[in-house]
Amino acid sequence: MNPTVELIFTVLGAALTLLTLYGAATLSRKLFLSGVCYFSILPIIGESMRYGDDKATIHVMVAVLYLVQLILTFPNAIVYGPENTAAVKITSKNALAVLVINVAGAAFILCLNAGVPMQFGYYHLVIALAVLYLIIRKVSSNGAVMLK
Repeated sequence: MNPTVELIFTVLGAALTLLTLYGAATLSRKLFLSGVCYFSILPIIGESMRYGDDKATIHVMVAVLYLVQLILTFPNAIVYGPENTAAVKITSKNALAVLVINVAGAAFILCLNAGVPMQFGYYHLVIALAVLYLIIRKVSSNGAVMLK
C-alpha cells in the first residue's frame, strides 16, 4: 500500500474507531452507527485499489462484505423503542452480522498473511468489541438497553 494512502487510512480509521467506541460508551445510536458505517468505506476503497493491482476476486468479495456492513449500519432518523419487537429483533441480527464481519476482518488481517497493515486488523477488533459490549449490555438488561 502506498505510504501516503496508508497514513490517511490509518488516521481516518483511528478517528472512526474512536467515534464508534464513544457512541457505544454513551449509547449514542447516531455516533455508533456513523463510526461503523463510515469506517466500512475504508475497506471498500482499499480492496478496490488492491483489486485494481492484482485482479484477485477475493478483493471484490471483501469489498462487497463491507458494502453490506455499510448498508446495515447506515444511520437514519427512525426512532423506535423496545415495544417494537420486530425492530428490536432486526437490530439484534444486524448487530450479530456486524460483529461477525469485523471478527472475520480482524482474523483475515491478523492471522492470515493478507498483506494489509496490522493496525487495520486491530481497528476491526475494536469495532467488534464495541458491538459485543452493546450486545452484552442488551442481554444482561433483558433487552432494556436501547441506543439513543
